[in-house]
Amino acid sequence: MPSGRRIIFSTYVVPTQIKEMEEDTITHEEFQANVNKTLGGKGTATINATQWGDKWTSTTHGTINKWEEFDTVNWEDVLLYPTKSGRLPLDGSDSPTQLTSDGTDCAFLYIKNLGLTNEVYVSLNGTSGNYYIIIPPEGSVNLRGAVAGVDDPLDCNDIYVKCTGSETTEIEYLIAIE
Repeated sequence: MPSGRRIIFSTYVVPTQIKEMEEDTITHEEFQANVNKTLGGKGTATINATQWGDKWTSTTHGTINKWEEFDTVNWEDVLLYPTKSGRLPLDGSDSPTQLTSDGTDCAFLYIKNLGLTNEVYVSLNGTSGNYYIIIPPEGSVNLRGAVAGVDDPLDCNDIYVKCTGSETTEIEYLIAIE
């Protein structure tokens, strides 16, 4: 078995702005001319072959634990956690949800808001921290954690998510360690 694995990720952004017409009820979105290009990039995160637990991703594998065992079923057909749909529900209680209590350094984080109307707020420094990352409906965020020995590490147990007010939504996530 390999001693490490990689996650290859990319981001693609099209900067736009909303313009209002003379009538207040008519708006349209157009490409921002001053940027005049798309923005984005690619990266690679090296992760450990043995992760911190079964919940390092919102998908679980049931009785299938190795890639080699996926000979009679497709990856996308596997049962998922915790509602057997791969969706982790967030209620509108305004109380944050810690994705893991494991304090290991995070090598890669991915969170997708599966909801259609409500935002997800993400804190990378615990419950008392600020929620600077806002994931819009059907949006996602991915980031590579700190490089060991170089940067101040992001610990897996510092990652919290929440909705506000009476809002609810669902997310899928992946938190991998180095």
